[in-house]
Amino acid sequence: MSPELRCLVVGRSPTPDPGVLARLDRGVELVGPGAGVGEGRIDCIWRLFGGRLEEAPEDPLEAGLKAHPGVLWVHTVSAGIEHLRPLLVGYPEVTLTTSAGVVAVPIAEFVVACLLHHCKRLSDLDELQRQRRFEAVPLRELGDLRVVLVGLGAIGNEVAKRALALGAQVIAVRRRPELGGGPHKLPVVGPEGLTEACRGADALVLAAPLTGGTRGMIGDQQLLQMAGGSALVNIARGGLVDEPALLRALAGGPLAAAYLDAFAEEPLPDSSPLWTARGAHLSPHVSWSSPHFARRSTELFLDQLSRFRQGLPLQNAADLARGY
Repeated sequence: MSPELRCLVVGRSPTPDPGVLARLDRGVELVGPGAGVGEGRIDCIWRLFGGRLEEAPEDPLEAGLKAHPGVLWVHTVSAGIEHLRPLLVGYPEVTLTTSAGVVAVPIAEFVVACLLHHCKRLSDLDELQRQRRFEAVPLRELGDLRVVLVGLGAIGNEVAKRALALGAQVIAVRRRPELGGGPHKLPVVGPEGLTEACRGADALVLAAPLTGGTRGMIGDQQLLQMAGGSALVNIARGGLVDEPALLRALAGGPLAAAYLDAFAEEPLPDSSPLWTARGAHLSPHVSWSSPHFARRSTELFLDQLSRFRQGLPLQNAADLARGY
């Protein structure tokens, strides 16, 4: 008897959690990962990380869609979709869903770690230790910070939850301010209010998707409004920031620190001036990392799979026109 539903798995990581997959409903067959475009009928595709398969002439998702014109749904393990838009605009019948929210907790913790690192001047303390100098340095409390949070999705809300718990004042910037300040009832402004919101801010946290409207949204106008000794934290996409403007703000502007986990070009080239910029703290796009990632992403996919089989609305449906 042929299965009721067949799903092609493309990509290499994370390895789907076997304990969660053991709960897969009968009548559902997963083909792959690493099985090329699959044989026979394919109803949906689960896209993992790991782009190209060995010796594959094209992206396995693109190959799978070409080989199986009946596919109606693609679920991606990523939260962002800017890299998928060029492919999926050619498949208007396909619904794309994302894993938005799966990594919200570890990313929010990473943001708080950056803010605490900044307030407690851990780099300066490390340098004093290296020089064997027993000197006091003035520190700050995170509760004294005025934080501008750009983006109020799952990640933004988790950041707000933790920052508020530590006493910080948080104002949110979102594309549709009429939707309000989320579960924490934050004061909120639209993109047109971003520059004014940055005036005197102690920290600017970027948690927005990369779209045509957000590319380069952080530049001289915004950074020069920040308070002296302030910090930028970018755990979203490098393209949100005008890099030359950021370097100017670090070299002679108000920024004392920039915590960058995302870059316009990844891996970051050896030639990038960010490697040696004063106050720049770089990490290789790992703020999402967690030992729970495989389990959470697999649980979300199985829930989506159940909804798909029953004809129920899918979670995290992406809008290709909006870019998220």
